[in-house]
Amino acid sequence: MHAEILVVGGGVMGTSIAMHTAQRTDRLGKPVVLFERGELGCGSSGRSGAILRQYHGNSVVARMARDSLRDYSTFEARTGRAIGFRRTGVLIFSGPSSPESCQRLRENVEMLKGLGIETDLVEKKELAELVPGIEVKPGTIGAWEPEGGFVDPIRTVNAFAALARTAGAVTRLGVEVQEILVEGGKVVGANTSEGRYSAKKICIVAGPWSARLLKPLGIELPVRTIGSESHFVVMRDSDLLDEEPEDESYVLREALSFDDIQDPVERVAGSSARASLGLHPVLIDLEQGFYLRCEPRQRRTRLGKTDYDCDKVLSDADQLEEQVSQEFIDWSRRALIKLMPTYANEADAGSQTTWQTMTPDFQGLIGPVGEIEGLYVMTGFSGHGFKLAPVIGAGVAQMLMDERITTFEAESFSPSRFSGGEDWSGRFVF
Repeated sequence: MHAEILVVGGGVMGTSIAMHTAQRTDRLGKPVVLFERGELGCGSSGRSGAILRQYHGNSVVARMARDSLRDYSTFEARTGRAIGFRRTGVLIFSGPSSPESCQRLRENVEMLKGLGIETDLVEKKELAELVPGIEVKPGTIGAWEPEGGFVDPIRTVNAFAALARTAGAVTRLGVEVQEILVEGGKVVGANTSEGRYSAKKICIVAGPWSARLLKPLGIELPVRTIGSESHFVVMRDSDLLDEEPEDESYVLREALSFDDIQDPVERVAGSSARASLGLHPVLIDLEQGFYLRCEPRQRRTRLGKTDYDCDKVLSDADQLEEQVSQEFIDWSRRALIKLMPTYANEADAGSQTTWQTMTPDFQGLIGPVGEIEGLYVMTGFSGHGFKLAPVIGAGVAQMLMDERITTFEAESFSPSRFSGGEDWSGRFVF
């Protein structure tokens, strides 16, 4: 079996790369083939909060997040495929007990404005207006990003994969890539659970399993995999939410009813309208170290930590402990009720763990890896995968076609930027 390019991994990054690359290749003679050993999105992508925030202290990443958000916000209107996009706004804030993060907030807001990202510095009174029911200390400040929000992770992965197939790609689900084949210093294909595939280029986009495929080739990735916990509570006033249709045809019908100027997917406008449905902006509390994100389709609110310091490092990605600790659940309830007392009477709605692949500088690895021609890796996105997937998919497609990369600065994410012996003691900083 022959392909031009093999993509290993069916998460948001792999499907985005397959979608963009298939649009530039010969669907008959030189197809793109994507392999996923399970179902699409069955790894960390399917368990992601899929938050779309542009706020970031790194201007390179902020620009990428800005451009990806623009792509997501028009996706349903352009393609007619539902991805569950909601523009709820994103609010990042910190209080007087953390003056350093408050200073970073001020500096980042000015930087983001310079990039054309709509972001405002807000204080306690404005915070209360944006998020009815929030309780913060005097002196708390926040960065309000009205354009941000989230997508539904599984719907998004499936939509990317469907468009990849429409463009001629092949998605092989339930097929495991077992070995990368190299001859004369060049990729020649891969052995899979359904046989051998020949190919000139292979993209390893397998998250925490990427290192396992590369290690037999003598390639060690500067990546650690951690087990990250999330807890859910019933969303406020979830009984007021309308049932969302399961079929995707409604998206196209709705999109066609708007003119080109309007945002076709801004279904909830303004804080009062959001509040009437139990929705509130995505909240990132830098002082307590956690985030909140409503999940209206599941009628629940997700809570997770923003820091990874206490998360368990996994020596084997297949050994993820599915059981969330009672300690984390109890901490989640206390943190949530302290910030949003209106959640005090809402019931728990489950918990989950997921994988996060981290690099020493908390930025992804994108590009050629090792000294093997035709071998590429995309991993280690440290929780940023969803908000960057559109621009990375487009840029990697350019990379694979030997074109100039226009969607991101490839040097900033090159795997070769690490030489070994890296310091892992740093902390992720918003």
